[in-house]
Order: sequence, then structure tokens, then C-alpha cells
Amino acid sequence: MSVSKHLPVYHHTGLETTGGATRVARLLMEGMNKLEVESSLSFELGEGPDTAAILPEDFGRYLPKGGIAHVHCTGNWPALLDSIPSWYRTVITLHDCELFTGGCPYPLDCPNVDEGCAEPCPRKFPDSEALRKEKLRLVERLDPILVAPSRWLARLAKSHLFRSVSVIPNGIVWPEFPPKRVEARRSLGIHPSARVCLFVAHGGTDAAYKSGSSWRRIWQAVKQRVPEALCFAVGGDTAGREGDLVIWPYVERERLALLMAAADVLLYPTKADNHSLVILEAQAQALAVVSYAVGGVPEQIAEGETGVLVEPGDEATFIESAVEMLSTPTLSMDMGKMAFTAGSRRFHVDRMVQDYMKLYGKFE
Repeated sequence: MSVSKHLPVYHHTGLETTGGATRVARLLMEGMNKLEVESSLSFELGEGPDTAAILPEDFGRYLPKGGIAHVHCTGNWPALLDSIPSWYRTVITLHDCELFTGGCPYPLDCPNVDEGCAEPCPRKFPDSEALRKEKLRLVERLDPILVAPSRWLARLAKSHLFRSVSVIPNGIVWPEFPPKRVEARRSLGIHPSARVCLFVAHGGTDAAYKSGSSWRRIWQAVKQRVPEALCFAVGGDTAGREGDLVIWPYVERERLALLMAAADVLLYPTKADNHSLVILEAQAQALAVVSYAVGGVPEQIAEGETGVLVEPGDEATFIESAVEMLSTPTLSMDMGKMAFTAGSRRFHVDRMVQDYMKLYGKFE
């Protein structure tokens, strides 16, 4: 039996329940518990009553004897890394770029992205170059196994941290069969013949990295071309309706899955992404996606087969692609079915768990 099956794994993330990094950590814990591998989770910000959050600098004190530390994110990388004994078995999954930047999750339009941090930082992060160097020093001291969910982020991290980075794509719970759109629409009171598009991001129209400020503009252009279209914008703090634009706040995952099952296309004008769980959630509901081809997104969407990839920032082509998907029901439906089938093989949570179990086995 592999030694990894005897080693307890202590996951750590920033938020208790929300956010992509926390979801991946919790999915891993659930999968490991099914395999009878001991695992636990600490976090820095509780989101419910009677939660026991910890400070980043205290992380090392809670590590189980003879175990594995698996860090997913933190609000203070230097403090957390410094708390881990240099000899302790450690895995770090990079869910964004913060481990090797001077503060930014994604170095959008940074003139120095390949060399280091510009001084002064164009995005006004204080002491960015010093912070970047300190994180690099602590990574070198700890010598962890590094993981990224996308080849894109793995290449970027390797160039900054000067060490190999394994690639393990994110995985989620995948339904055995694709949903039935007619039933989902009946549950939500959506007309069977409506053409439904969907925007989703934490923060809704205020989501900077997901071009939230452009959602209404894109929708208005689409509506002019497809008069029968209905749009849902999900993820903000408010609820309302502006004609055929329905605004939902953050909703539970089950409710979002139902809406995705009822929609024709997910419009995802992201400016920066690693390996988006929103895209995986759409594909698990047989929903085709139109997205900008940034970061790791092209590793999730096969252009013209499981969705549409648009040159980053080309809003006119993005709108044209959205119109085509809404105007050609068979196109969006066929792409959605292919996305479901391909995703069930590539992005299933069981595959992700097995990949991490093999990785933990490297500590034999």
C-alpha cells in the first residue's frame, strides 16, 4: 500500500466555503474520505456562525505529525510559507498567480510580467518587487511540490519560480446523464421556445476580471439581433429585472445548475482565468460556452466543438458568436452535448482525486 494512503493531508484555503480554491479543496477532501484517507481543512475567514478560522502565520502549528500540507490559497503567502517547517511535506496548488507576483492575482497588461515586478507597480501594489522576491525565497526554502490546474499557469509559474510544476486539471461532480432542458425550463417558468443566454461571475456586473461592466452592453447588442432572447445575469448582490434582462444575486450551486440546464449558451467574457469552475459547471449541464481565449480557457473549450473561443477583447466578434449560438439552436445544443461528453472524461472529480493521490505518493 502506498505510504500516501497512510499520511493525513491538511488542506488550507482562504475562505471557509466560497471561492474556487475552497471548492477544489473540499472536493478533494470528500474524494479522499471516500478512499479512507484522513484529511482536514483550515481557513482564514469563516463564513458561518461558530467557525474556527486561523491566521496564516499559525498554519504551521496545526500541521499533523507525519502528514502532508496542501495549500490552496492564503491572504498572506509570506506569513503562511514561513510558518511551515522546511522539512515538512508540502503541496501547493496555484489557483491564480499570486504566489509568484507582487500582489496581483493575474498580471493583466503588466510590462514586466516575464522579468519581475515593475517599480513602481502600475497597479499600485506596495513594495511589489520585494514581496515577489520574498515569496520566491520562501518557496525555495520549502521546496514544495507545485501544481497548477492549467498548462498555461504551469508554464508561467515555472518561469518565475524556477522549478517544475505538475498539471492537474480541476474536476467537479459530473452527472451521469445530461439534463433535460425542457424540464429545467418548466421548473424555472421559462418559455420552451425562448432563446436564453447567461452571464455568471462572483460580483455580477461589478466583476472586473469577468468584464462585468460590459454585460449590459453585450446583452443589448445581442437583444437587437435576437428579439426573442432572454438573459440572466447572475452573481451580484441585487435582484431585479430590466425588460428581458433578469438579474439574480449569488445563488446556491443547485439553483445555478438548474439555470444552466435551461439556458442555450453561457456568455463568459473573462479577461483572466486559470481553469474556470464556471465553465466546468456549464459543461456538466451540457451548456455551450462563448468565451475569450485567455489563460487556461482554451484547455477547457475545444474551439468549434464544445464552445466558441474569441480573441481577447474582441467584443464585436464575441457578440456575433453569441448571436449565432442563439439563432442556431442545433449548433448550441450539439456543442453542449459534446462539452458534456468530453468533460465527463477530462474534468470529473474522481479523475482529479486520483491524480492528486498519485502526487501525494511522490512523498514515499
